[in-house]
Amino acid sequence: MLDSKKDRAAELDNYARGMLLYRRGQHEEAAALLGELHGRKDLIGRLAQYYEAMAHRAMGIEALRSGQFGLAEKHLCFAVQALGRDAELSAYLAAVYAKTNRHEQCAAQMERAANIQADNSQAWLGLAQAQWRAGRRIDAYATLNRAVRRLGDQAPLHLQLGLFYAAEQRFAEAQASLSVAVQADPSNSEAHTCLGLAAAAQGQSGQAVRSLQRAMELRPNDVLLAYELALAARAAGEGRYHVAVHLPDPARTTPGENEIRQLARFVMGEPEFLEAFLELPESQADPELFELLTGVIRTALAERPGYADLHFYCARVFKRLGRIEQAIEQAQQAVASNPRYLRALLLLGELHAQSGSPAEALDCFRQAIDAGADWPDVHCLAGELMARCNQTQAAQRHLRRALELKADYPRAAGALAALAA
Repeated sequence: MLDSKKDRAAELDNYARGMLLYRRGQHEEAAALLGELHGRKDLIGRLAQYYEAMAHRAMGIEALRSGQFGLAEKHLCFAVQALGRDAELSAYLAAVYAKTNRHEQCAAQMERAANIQADNSQAWLGLAQAQWRAGRRIDAYATLNRAVRRLGDQAPLHLQLGLFYAAEQRFAEAQASLSVAVQADPSNSEAHTCLGLAAAAQGQSGQAVRSLQRAMELRPNDVLLAYELALAARAAGEGRYHVAVHLPDPARTTPGENEIRQLARFVMGEPEFLEAFLELPESQADPELFELLTGVIRTALAERPGYADLHFYCARVFKRLGRIEQAIEQAQQAVASNPRYLRALLLLGELHAQSGSPAEALDCFRQAIDAGADWPDVHCLAGELMARCNQTQAAQRHLRRALELKADYPRAAGALAALAA
């Protein structure tokens, strides 16, 4: 048992040090430390795997920036396998078409919708996609061309045409449609990506790099896109093209607003994550890691201001950081949201005692006992505080109750003996 505790402590220390290195931008060392936690299947293991992949993503982007395309491919391939195409903490969403196996009926319904909403490009797109799935490819092309004639050169319409052409390996026609799409909407990253892939399919490596690079500027967190750009740049280099990749400015080592929001949604759904984080042994990483955690919890509280658990955990994090006044404020809000929240009442009592307010601490312990915390530790704490406040008889009652509940309780016995002396 002792060895397993030591192993767990060592793993948690590796996690804390790995996270600190990641936050400092020391990605190679971070990946090595976090990679040692592959055997863990709990939240700490999942987070370690996520940030290991994020470290590889960062190294891949840096290798891409410096022209080391083979190394970029290696790191980004690792990141894609671990993360999917998106580099955010949260769940990775994939938009797929529903497969009902009733494609003709679906196409008929979409055709009625397109006729009713003739000026809605989404209705035309839905009809074309339904026709395509039903095997009516000529009709799908005709639908999109009708939509273009009616609505003009809208990027989504030409993008869909390009995808249809590419699916049939008609890459020159795909490239022509996708070129119109990016001209119609230069901010459409998907159109730039598809245009780059169509160019690559025709051996036009230079054009592929330019289009994928533009897509990367619009979607800097897309790991799969970075991987595709690395492959295109490598192919261009092997074809004796001079390749200069210009990427967006590197992300700051502090997480972005979107990452914070996704982590906030994550902790609302999995409070075990916060428990695991607070179990980490104290280390030099505490200021950075727990300041990050307070930002995540506060973001979550902005969405759920009355969520007592989040206020409770925020108080514990502030206590860990030594910010007692803020910890008291958060614990009070937890109790205000749920007056019978035993853990919050006990924490608030402990914080008041720590800040030199024994009367407030006693009030919290009394409320906790009334709410069901008839426990030896609580009675012992209440008795000790009452003794400090010269409430001798009340202190004796609580200390005797602590010994009734736990006869072998040296701390309560010692405090009671001191009062009798």
